[in-house]
Amino acid sequence: MKKLFVIAASCFALWGIAQENNTWRVGVQAGWQANGSQFSGGMQNANARFVQSPFGAWALDFIGRYDLNNHWMWMTGLNFNSVGSEFLLAEDYSFTQKSKRFSSVKSSFPAMEIPLMAFYKFNPNCKNVRWFIGGGIAGTFISKQTIDKDISQSNDGASTTSYLSSTSVSKGGAYLQARWAIGREKTFKWGGILNTSVVFNLGFTEMIHSTVNYTVDGNQYNHEFSNRGDYIGFRFAYFFRPLKFKNNAKVKPATTPKITSN
Repeated sequence: MKKLFVIAASCFALWGIAQENNTWRVGVQAGWQANGSQFSGGMQNANARFVQSPFGAWALDFIGRYDLNNHWMWMTGLNFNSVGSEFLLAEDYSFTQKSKRFSSVKSSFPAMEIPLMAFYKFNPNCKNVRWFIGGGIAGTFISKQTIDKDISQSNDGASTTSYLSSTSVSKGGAYLQARWAIGREKTFKWGGILNTSVVFNLGFTEMIHSTVNYTVDGNQYNHEFSNRGDYIGFRFAYFFRPLKFKNNAKVKPATTPKITSN
């Protein structure tokens, strides 16, 4: 009985490995990312109330993967997300009444990505869950655009002055970026795969340039920030069962040679 169980388990393991040899899957992926900018000019000293915040955005991806074998796979797709900037000024607030703690200006630029990545898949555990790690490149496309944001503050009388403002300029075009990811995934009995991953994206060329101006206690400040599309993101994906391709080649039935008599 024990021997029969070992044989059955071995057959099941071999069947699982066979399902990953030269198979295609398509899936949907969603998540969130924090896009950062670097100081690049203007006044080096900032007021204590000023905050340069990472730009947070959602992402939606349509992806495909090719499992070469039980250890290696390729992944690509069409990814939609946003890059941009966000600047804040801290405000006084009340413990007894709800009030906003920050005034903010935020500029968002839609972006489209086409990644090409290779992954190494570690051996699964007894629950068919495993780690994977990989890297590659991504082509990022963004349109040319200028976004102005402004928050005004009322003075005595009817006059208003600019309190916090920003101008963000997207140069537009296509950019090549590097990308790494690490995560875990579970393969279900019906062939679907659920995985979660952390993505690290690194740009090489400036995509967006932002200038921010603000006034605190009668003093004016200005800073400049450069955005190359760098971000850290979290992704959740589901891949459907492997695609099956029909073999259109028709096998001709064997024919018996005719024997003729003279």
